[in-house]
Amino acid sequence: MGQFFQTTAITLASLLTFSTAQCAYLEEQAPNPKEIRVVPKEPTPEPDHVTTKILFPRKNEVENSTPIKGQIRIDGFALGVDSDFPRKKEIYNDNEGQSLHIVIDNQPYFSVNEALLDSLDDVEEYFDQTAEYEIPFKLQPGMHVMRVFPVRSFNESLKGDNCFTATIFYYKQKKSDSQVDLSQPFLTYNEPQGEYSYNNGQPILLDFYLTNCDLSKDGYKVRLTIDNTNKRTLVEWVPHYLYGLGKGMHTIRLELLDNDNQLVPGYFNDIQRTFTIK
Repeated sequence: MGQFFQTTAITLASLLTFSTAQCAYLEEQAPNPKEIRVVPKEPTPEPDHVTTKILFPRKNEVENSTPIKGQIRIDGFALGVDSDFPRKKEIYNDNEGQSLHIVIDNQPYFSVNEALLDSLDDVEEYFDQTAEYEIPFKLQPGMHVMRVFPVRSFNESLKGDNCFTATIFYYKQKKSDSQVDLSQPFLTYNEPQGEYSYNNGQPILLDFYLTNCDLSKDGYKVRLTIDNTNKRTLVEWVPHYLYGLGKGMHTIRLELLDNDNQLVPGYFNDIQRTFTIK
């Protein structure tokens, strides 16, 4: 089985060398859970003809070379351009423009915002582009899952019917895992990720992708945990704004729950990421 999980071990020695001043800083910067707000937002309008397709690696293909390279076709969505919506002034906006987010197994996404080929029709609405990428880390021999979806320049994912795509491929050896079933409900983490400059009052985008299910009060839900203490239950599949997070490192955990509030089985349905506000 490929590298679906990564853990970070904190040694006893590192804990002992953690200074009193550093502890005081973390305590000072830690947000008050009562001050954190999670606000659902309307999705940004999107065209209804966006289609994403993984060209390489092909489904069930065995890759032997390193680094692994591939291609993705995106129709109806321009890469590398700024998203002209008011939201880009409300939250962090990437100056490299619209992109494709690529998730391998449960690794943090990497992005591609340049195309090899593109065409534009007379009314400047329809793009047909092919993007080339290189997986920026080593893979363990075995099965791997690739998930791809387009995002706005402010990293909100497009959620149309054909925007998201996923495939299974292998590295070195064709050894499958029966626990991976892409026909079942699963969750894909998107944002927040990486580093953000501190801007008092500006929210942080929370965004994820759902496949083979939707959210409702009586059905599937997503449990959000912020910094291991602040919990929310999300019942709408929309982008959310996070308010009240101070400077420092933060942790987001997302869990896909069924209608009995039980964790839905699957490698991707309990995911945790850290990000930093500087």
